[in-house]
Amino acid sequence: MNVRDSIRIATRAMLANRLRSGLTMLGLSIGVAAVILLVAVGNGAQQAINGQLEELGTNSLSVFPRGRIGPNSTGTQSRRAELTLDDVKALRRRSESAGIRTVVPVLNPPVTFSHEGTSYSPLAFAGTSPSYLVAQNYGVARGRLFSAADDRERRRVMLVGQTVVKEVFDGRDPIGKEVGVNGSRFEVIGVLKARGGDVVDDDDIAIAPFGAVESNLTGPNPPLGSIVVQATSRQTTGLAEREARATLLAAHRIDDPKDVDFDIFNSSLIREVADTTARILTFLLAGVAGISLIVGGIGVMNIMLVTVTERTREIGIRKAIGARRSDIVGQFLLEALVLSMLGGVAGVVVGVGLGQLGSAEFQPHVSPTSVIVAFSVSVMVGLFFGLYPANRAAALRPIDALRYE
Repeated sequence: MNVRDSIRIATRAMLANRLRSGLTMLGLSIGVAAVILLVAVGNGAQQAINGQLEELGTNSLSVFPRGRIGPNSTGTQSRRAELTLDDVKALRRRSESAGIRTVVPVLNPPVTFSHEGTSYSPLAFAGTSPSYLVAQNYGVARGRLFSAADDRERRRVMLVGQTVVKEVFDGRDPIGKEVGVNGSRFEVIGVLKARGGDVVDDDDIAIAPFGAVESNLTGPNPPLGSIVVQATSRQTTGLAEREARATLLAAHRIDDPKDVDFDIFNSSLIREVADTTARILTFLLAGVAGISLIVGGIGVMNIMLVTVTERTREIGIRKAIGARRSDIVGQFLLEALVLSMLGGVAGVVVGVGLGQLGSAEFQPHVSPTSVIVAFSVSVMVGLFFGLYPANRAAALRPIDALRYE
Protein backbone atom coordinates (compact mmCIF):
# COMPACT_ATOMS: atom_id res chain seq x y z
CA MET A 1 0.00 0.00 0.00
CA ASN A 2 1.45 3.37 -1.01
CA VAL A 3 1.63 6.58 0.99
CA ARG A 4 -1.33 8.14 -0.85
CA ASP A 5 -3.60 5.28 0.16
CA SER A 6 -2.35 5.46 3.75
CA ILE A 7 -3.10 9.18 3.90
CA ARG A 8 -6.57 8.59 2.43
CA ILE A 9 -7.35 5.90 5.02
CA ALA A 10 -5.99 8.08 7.85
CA THR A 11 -8.09 11.05 6.73
CA ARG A 12 -11.20 8.90 6.47
CA ALA A 13 -10.62 7.52 9.98
CA MET A 14 -10.26 11.02 11.41
CA LEU A 15 -13.36 12.31 9.65
CA ALA A 16 -15.35 9.35 10.94
CA ASN A 17 -14.62 10.57 14.49
CA ARG A 18 -14.45 14.34 14.07
CA LEU A 19 -15.07 15.33 17.67
CA ARG A 20 -12.59 12.84 19.09
CA SER A 21 -9.92 13.78 16.58
CA GLY A 22 -10.57 17.49 17.13
CA LEU A 23 -10.17 17.18 20.90
CA THR A 24 -6.93 15.25 20.44
CA MET A 25 -5.55 17.95 18.15
CA LEU A 26 -6.75 20.61 20.59
CA GLY A 27 -4.53 19.18 23.33
CA LEU A 28 -1.47 19.41 21.09
CA SER A 29 -2.49 22.85 19.83
CA ILE A 30 -2.68 24.19 23.37
CA GLY A 31 0.77 22.79 24.12
CA VAL A 32 2.38 24.28 21.00
CA ALA A 33 0.66 27.66 21.48
CA ALA A 34 1.68 27.73 25.16
CA VAL A 35 5.34 27.08 24.33
CA ILE A 36 5.43 29.79 21.65
CA LEU A 37 3.52 32.34 23.73
CA LEU A 38 5.39 31.83 27.02
CA VAL A 39 8.78 31.94 25.31
CA ALA A 40 7.61 35.15 23.56
CA VAL A 41 6.68 36.60 26.96
CA GLY A 42 10.10 35.70 28.35
CA ASN A 43 11.85 37.25 25.34
CA GLY A 44 9.69 40.34 25.60
CA ALA A 45 10.52 40.72 29.28
CA GLN A 46 14.24 40.42 28.51
CA GLN A 47 14.03 43.05 25.79
CA ALA A 48 12.02 45.39 28.04
CA ILE A 49 14.59 45.07 30.84
CA ASN A 50 17.49 45.60 28.45
CA GLY A 51 15.74 48.64 26.98
CA GLN A 52 15.38 50.20 30.43
CA LEU A 53 19.02 49.45 31.23
CA GLU A 54 20.12 51.01 27.94
CA GLU A 55 18.35 54.21 29.01
CA LEU A 56 20.43 54.23 32.19
CA GLY A 57 23.68 53.62 30.31
CA THR A 58 25.27 50.17 30.38
CA ASN A 59 28.91 51.07 29.67
CA SER A 60 29.57 53.39 32.58
CA LEU A 61 31.28 52.98 35.96
CA SER A 62 30.52 55.01 39.06
CA VAL A 63 33.26 55.56 41.65
CA PHE A 64 32.15 56.46 45.19
CA PRO A 65 34.16 57.28 48.31
CA ARG A 66 33.88 54.42 50.79
CA GLY A 67 33.62 56.67 53.88
CA ARG A 68 36.00 56.08 56.75
CA ILE A 69 38.70 53.48 56.42
CA GLY A 70 41.17 51.95 58.80
CA PRO A 71 44.95 52.35 58.75
CA ASN A 72 46.35 51.90 55.29
CA SER A 73 49.36 49.88 54.28
CA THR A 74 51.75 52.73 55.14
CA GLY A 75 50.53 52.84 58.72
CA THR A 76 48.80 56.22 58.64
CA GLN A 77 45.87 56.91 60.92
CA SER A 78 42.27 56.50 59.82
CA ARG A 79 41.25 59.26 57.44
CA ARG A 80 38.25 60.49 55.57
CA ALA A 81 37.98 58.87 52.13
CA GLU A 82 37.62 61.50 49.45
CA LEU A 83 37.54 61.72 45.70
CA THR A 84 39.04 64.88 44.23
CA LEU A 85 39.66 66.54 40.91
CA ASP A 86 43.20 65.14 41.06
CA ASP A 87 41.65 61.67 40.82
CA VAL A 88 39.70 62.82 37.78
CA LYS A 89 42.90 64.07 36.14
CA ALA A 90 44.67 60.79 36.88
CA LEU A 91 41.86 58.80 35.30
CA ARG A 92 41.71 61.06 32.26
CA ARG A 93 45.38 60.41 31.60
CA ARG A 94 44.56 56.73 31.09
CA SER A 95 42.41 57.64 28.04
CA GLU A 96 41.14 55.09 25.54
CA SER A 97 44.14 52.77 25.89
CA ALA A 98 42.54 51.68 29.14
CA GLY A 99 39.06 51.36 27.62
CA ILE A 100 38.07 54.77 29.07
CA ARG A 101 36.25 57.32 26.91
CA THR A 102 35.31 60.08 29.36
CA VAL A 103 35.79 60.81 33.06
CA VAL A 104 33.24 63.09 34.71
CA PRO A 105 33.36 64.61 38.22
CA VAL A 106 30.05 64.84 40.09
CA LEU A 107 29.18 67.03 43.07
CA ASN A 108 26.28 65.94 45.28
CA PRO A 109 25.66 68.69 47.83
CA PRO A 110 22.47 68.52 49.91
CA VAL A 111 20.07 71.14 48.57
CA THR A 112 16.64 72.56 49.24
CA PHE A 113 14.57 74.14 46.49
CA SER A 114 12.25 77.07 47.09
CA HIS A 115 9.71 78.42 44.63
CA GLU A 116 6.59 80.50 45.27
CA GLY A 117 6.30 79.35 48.85
CA THR A 118 7.09 75.71 48.09
CA SER A 119 10.13 74.10 49.72
CA TYR A 120 11.40 70.75 48.49
CA SER A 121 14.56 68.62 48.76
CA PRO A 122 15.05 66.33 45.74
CA LEU A 123 16.29 62.80 46.20
CA ALA A 124 19.35 63.55 44.05
CA PHE A 125 21.15 66.71 42.98
CA ALA A 126 24.20 66.62 40.73
CA GLY A 127 26.66 69.30 39.74
CA THR A 128 28.51 67.96 36.74
CA SER A 129 29.56 68.49 33.13
CA PRO A 130 27.61 67.87 29.90
CA SER A 131 29.57 64.63 29.44
CA TYR A 132 27.68 63.21 32.41
CA LEU A 133 24.41 63.63 30.54
CA VAL A 134 25.83 61.63 27.63
CA ALA A 135 27.39 58.92 29.81
CA GLN A 136 24.16 58.41 31.75
CA ASN A 137 22.03 58.71 28.62
CA TYR A 138 19.91 61.63 29.80
CA GLY A 139 17.57 63.35 27.39
CA VAL A 140 15.10 66.19 27.67
CA ALA A 141 11.35 66.06 27.24
CA ARG A 142 11.16 69.86 27.03
CA GLY A 143 13.73 72.61 26.84
CA ARG A 144 17.43 71.88 26.31
CA LEU A 145 20.44 70.31 27.96
CA PHE A 146 23.09 72.62 29.36
CA SER A 147 26.23 72.99 27.25
CA ALA A 148 29.97 73.12 27.77
CA ALA A 149 29.70 76.92 27.49
CA ASP A 150 27.14 76.93 30.34
CA ASP A 151 29.57 74.95 32.46
CA ARG A 152 32.62 76.99 31.49
CA GLU A 153 30.89 80.32 32.18
CA ARG A 154 29.36 78.95 35.40
CA ARG A 155 25.83 79.86 34.39
CA ARG A 156 23.22 79.12 37.02
CA VAL A 157 21.00 76.89 34.94
CA MET A 158 19.42 73.58 35.85
CA LEU A 159 17.67 70.48 34.49
CA VAL A 160 14.90 68.92 36.57
CA GLY A 161 13.22 65.52 36.60
CA GLN A 162 9.51 64.84 36.29
CA THR A 163 9.04 64.37 40.05
CA VAL A 164 10.65 67.75 40.77
CA VAL A 165 8.28 69.36 38.25
CA LYS A 166 5.35 67.82 40.08
CA GLU A 167 6.51 68.70 43.59
CA VAL A 168 7.96 72.17 43.03
CA PHE A 169 5.92 73.49 40.11
CA ASP A 170 2.71 71.52 40.70
CA GLY A 171 3.05 69.98 37.25
CA ARG A 172 3.19 73.32 35.41
CA ASP A 173 5.81 74.02 32.74
CA PRO A 174 8.98 75.13 34.62
CA ILE A 175 11.03 76.22 31.59
CA GLY A 176 12.41 79.71 32.19
CA LYS A 177 11.37 79.76 35.86
CA GLU A 178 13.91 80.51 38.59
CA VAL A 179 14.27 78.30 41.65
CA GLY A 180 16.06 79.06 44.88
CA VAL A 181 18.75 76.47 45.56
CA ASN A 182 20.18 76.96 49.05
CA GLY A 183 19.66 80.70 48.59
CA SER A 184 21.09 80.97 45.04
CA ARG A 185 18.82 81.41 42.02
CA PHE A 186 19.00 78.82 39.24
CA GLU A 187 16.99 78.98 36.01
CA VAL A 188 15.28 75.80 34.79
CA ILE A 189 16.22 75.28 31.13
CA GLY A 190 15.07 71.69 30.61
CA VAL A 191 12.86 68.88 31.89
CA LEU A 192 14.43 65.43 31.77
CA LYS A 193 12.70 62.52 30.11
CA ALA A 194 10.91 60.21 32.54
CA ARG A 195 12.85 57.18 33.72
CA GLY A 196 10.62 55.82 36.47
CA GLY A 197 12.06 53.28 38.90
CA ASP A 198 10.38 50.71 41.12
CA VAL A 199 12.73 51.00 44.11
CA VAL A 200 14.29 54.46 43.68
CA ASP A 201 12.54 57.33 41.89
CA ASP A 202 15.00 58.19 39.12
CA ASP A 203 12.89 61.22 38.19
CA ASP A 204 13.41 62.92 41.56
CA ILE A 205 16.62 64.61 40.42
CA ALA A 206 18.05 67.94 39.34
CA ILE A 207 21.31 68.47 37.41
CA ALA A 208 23.30 71.70 37.11
CA PRO A 209 26.70 72.66 35.61
CA PHE A 210 29.71 71.75 37.74
CA GLY A 211 31.11 75.30 37.66
CA ALA A 212 27.87 76.91 38.85
CA VAL A 213 27.50 74.43 41.71
CA GLU A 214 31.12 74.90 42.76
CA SER A 215 30.82 78.70 42.68
CA ASN A 216 27.46 79.01 44.42
CA LEU A 217 26.90 75.92 46.59
CA THR A 218 30.09 74.09 47.59
CA GLY A 219 33.01 76.47 47.31
CA PRO A 220 36.27 75.82 45.45
CA ASN A 221 37.93 72.36 45.26
CA PRO A 222 35.18 70.47 47.08
CA PRO A 223 35.33 66.69 47.64
CA LEU A 224 33.44 64.91 44.89
CA GLY A 225 30.32 62.89 45.50
CA SER A 226 31.30 60.47 42.74
CA ILE A 227 33.23 60.08 39.51
CA VAL A 228 31.54 58.65 36.43
CA VAL A 229 33.81 56.77 34.04
CA GLN A 230 32.36 55.98 30.62
CA ALA A 231 33.96 53.00 28.89
CA THR A 232 34.57 53.02 25.15
CA SER A 233 31.96 50.25 24.77
CA ARG A 234 30.00 47.76 26.81
CA GLN A 235 32.63 45.12 26.02
CA THR A 236 35.45 47.22 27.55
CA THR A 237 33.73 48.01 30.86
CA GLY A 238 35.70 45.24 32.56
CA LEU A 239 39.03 46.63 31.30
CA ALA A 240 37.99 50.18 32.26
CA GLU A 241 37.07 49.02 35.76
CA ARG A 242 40.44 47.28 36.27
CA GLU A 243 42.37 50.29 34.96
CA ALA A 244 40.34 52.75 37.05
CA ARG A 245 40.89 50.69 40.19
CA ALA A 246 44.64 50.45 39.58
CA THR A 247 44.88 54.18 38.81
CA LEU A 248 43.02 55.22 41.96
CA LEU A 249 44.99 52.82 44.16
CA ALA A 250 48.17 54.45 42.87
CA ALA A 251 46.76 57.97 43.23
CA HIS A 252 45.70 57.27 46.83
CA ARG A 253 49.00 55.52 47.57
CA ILE A 254 47.31 52.33 48.66
CA ASP A 255 49.43 49.20 48.36
CA ASP A 256 46.97 46.73 49.87
CA PRO A 257 43.69 46.47 47.89
CA LYS A 258 41.97 45.49 51.16
CA ASP A 259 42.51 49.05 52.39
CA VAL A 260 40.77 50.58 49.36
CA ASP A 261 38.91 53.80 50.20
CA PHE A 262 36.57 53.82 47.23
CA ASP A 263 33.97 51.57 45.59
CA ILE A 264 33.40 51.06 41.88
CA PHE A 265 29.94 50.18 40.63
CA ASN A 266 29.86 48.58 37.19
CA SER A 267 26.44 49.10 35.58
CA SER A 268 27.07 46.36 33.02
CA LEU A 269 26.83 43.82 35.84
CA ILE A 270 23.16 44.71 36.19
CA ARG A 271 22.57 43.81 32.56
CA GLU A 272 24.42 40.51 32.92
CA VAL A 273 22.31 39.59 35.95
CA ALA A 274 19.13 40.71 34.17
CA ASP A 275 20.01 38.67 31.06
CA THR A 276 20.72 35.56 33.14
CA THR A 277 17.52 35.96 35.12
CA ALA A 278 15.45 36.50 31.97
CA ARG A 279 16.96 33.42 30.29
CA ILE A 280 16.21 31.27 33.31
CA LEU A 281 12.66 32.63 33.40
CA THR A 282 12.23 31.85 29.70
CA PHE A 283 13.48 28.28 30.15
CA LEU A 284 11.15 27.76 33.12
CA LEU A 285 8.18 29.09 31.17
CA ALA A 286 9.06 26.90 28.19
CA GLY A 287 9.39 23.88 30.51
CA VAL A 288 5.99 24.47 32.05
CA ALA A 289 4.45 24.86 28.59
CA GLY A 290 6.27 21.72 27.45
CA ILE A 291 4.36 19.71 30.04
CA SER A 292 1.15 20.48 28.19
CA LEU A 293 2.73 19.02 25.04
CA ILE A 294 3.40 15.79 26.93
CA VAL A 295 -0.22 15.76 28.08
CA GLY A 296 -1.27 16.25 24.47
CA GLY A 297 0.91 13.32 23.47
CA ILE A 298 -0.78 11.13 26.07
CA GLY A 299 -4.06 12.15 24.44
CA VAL A 300 -2.70 10.94 21.09
CA MET A 301 -1.77 7.58 22.63
CA ASN A 302 -5.19 7.27 24.20
CA ILE A 303 -7.07 7.99 20.99
CA MET A 304 -4.85 5.64 18.98
CA LEU A 305 -5.40 2.81 21.47
CA VAL A 306 -9.14 3.34 21.14
CA THR A 307 -8.76 3.36 17.36
CA VAL A 308 -6.84 0.08 17.40
CA THR A 309 -9.54 -1.51 19.51
CA GLU A 310 -12.33 -0.26 17.23
CA ARG A 311 -10.56 -1.38 14.07
CA THR A 312 -9.36 -4.78 15.25
CA ARG A 313 -11.42 -6.66 12.64
CA GLU A 314 -10.15 -4.31 9.91
CA ILE A 315 -6.59 -5.07 11.00
CA GLY A 316 -7.32 -8.82 10.88
CA ILE A 317 -8.76 -8.59 7.36
CA ARG A 318 -5.81 -6.55 6.09
CA LYS A 319 -3.30 -8.99 7.57
CA ALA A 320 -5.27 -11.95 6.21
CA ILE A 321 -5.02 -10.58 2.67
CA GLY A 322 -1.30 -10.02 2.89
CA ALA A 323 -0.62 -6.77 4.78
CA ARG A 324 2.81 -6.82 6.38
CA ARG A 325 3.68 -5.74 9.91
CA SER A 326 5.38 -2.63 8.56
CA ASP A 327 2.17 -1.70 6.68
CA ILE A 328 0.10 -1.83 9.86
CA VAL A 329 2.70 0.07 11.92
CA GLY A 330 3.09 2.67 9.18
CA GLN A 331 -0.67 3.14 8.87
CA PHE A 332 -1.26 3.92 12.54
CA LEU A 333 1.92 5.97 12.86
CA LEU A 334 0.76 8.02 9.89
CA GLU A 335 -2.58 8.66 11.57
CA ALA A 336 -0.78 9.80 14.74
CA LEU A 337 1.51 11.98 12.61
CA VAL A 338 -1.42 13.63 10.82
CA LEU A 339 -3.11 14.39 14.14
CA SER A 340 0.06 15.86 15.65
CA MET A 341 0.92 17.90 12.55
CA LEU A 342 -2.56 19.41 12.25
CA GLY A 343 -2.58 20.13 15.97
CA GLY A 344 0.90 21.65 15.69
CA VAL A 345 -0.08 23.91 12.79
CA ALA A 346 -3.15 25.15 14.69
CA GLY A 347 -1.00 25.77 17.77
CA VAL A 348 1.55 27.74 15.74
CA VAL A 349 -1.19 29.96 14.29
CA VAL A 350 -2.70 30.62 17.72
CA GLY A 351 0.64 31.11 19.47
CA VAL A 352 2.04 33.51 16.85
CA GLY A 353 -1.25 35.39 16.75
CA LEU A 354 -1.42 35.88 20.52
CA GLY A 355 2.27 36.80 20.51
CA GLN A 356 1.48 39.88 18.44
CA LEU A 357 -0.70 41.29 21.20
CA GLY A 358 0.93 43.70 23.60
CA SER A 359 1.01 47.27 24.80
CA ALA A 360 3.30 50.27 24.74
CA GLU A 361 4.84 49.13 28.04
CA PHE A 362 5.33 45.47 27.14
CA GLN A 363 5.44 43.60 23.83
CA PRO A 364 6.01 39.80 23.60
CA HIS A 365 8.63 38.79 21.06
CA VAL A 366 7.92 35.62 19.07
CA SER A 367 11.10 33.75 18.29
CA PRO A 368 11.24 31.78 15.01
CA THR A 369 13.32 29.20 16.85
CA SER A 370 10.56 28.63 19.42
CA VAL A 371 8.02 28.16 16.60
CA ILE A 372 10.18 25.57 14.85
CA VAL A 373 11.05 23.76 18.08
CA ALA A 374 7.46 23.71 19.35
CA PHE A 375 6.11 22.35 16.05
CA SER A 376 8.91 19.76 15.79
CA VAL A 377 8.36 18.59 19.36
CA SER A 378 4.63 18.29 18.64
CA VAL A 379 5.35 16.01 15.69
CA MET A 380 7.87 13.94 17.67
CA VAL A 381 5.48 13.64 20.61
CA GLY A 382 2.78 12.38 18.24
CA LEU A 383 5.13 9.81 16.74
CA PHE A 384 6.46 8.71 20.12
CA PHE A 385 3.07 8.23 21.71
CA GLY A 386 1.66 6.71 18.54
CA LEU A 387 4.38 4.06 18.35
CA TYR A 388 3.00 1.80 21.09
CA PRO A 389 -0.57 1.66 19.69
CA ALA A 390 0.86 1.04 16.19
CA ASN A 391 3.02 -1.85 17.41
CA ARG A 392 0.09 -3.23 19.38
CA ALA A 393 -2.03 -3.21 16.24
CA ALA A 394 0.72 -4.87 14.19
CA ALA A 395 1.20 -7.57 16.83
CA LEU A 396 -2.41 -8.83 16.56
CA ARG A 397 -2.77 -12.32 15.11
CA PRO A 398 -5.10 -12.35 12.09
CA ILE A 399 -7.23 -15.18 13.48
CA ASP A 400 -7.72 -13.39 16.82
CA ALA A 401 -8.46 -10.12 15.09
CA LEU A 402 -11.09 -11.69 12.86
CA ARG A 403 -12.81 -13.27 15.88
CA TYR A 404 -12.92 -9.94 17.74
CA GLU A 405 -16.42 -8.55 18.37
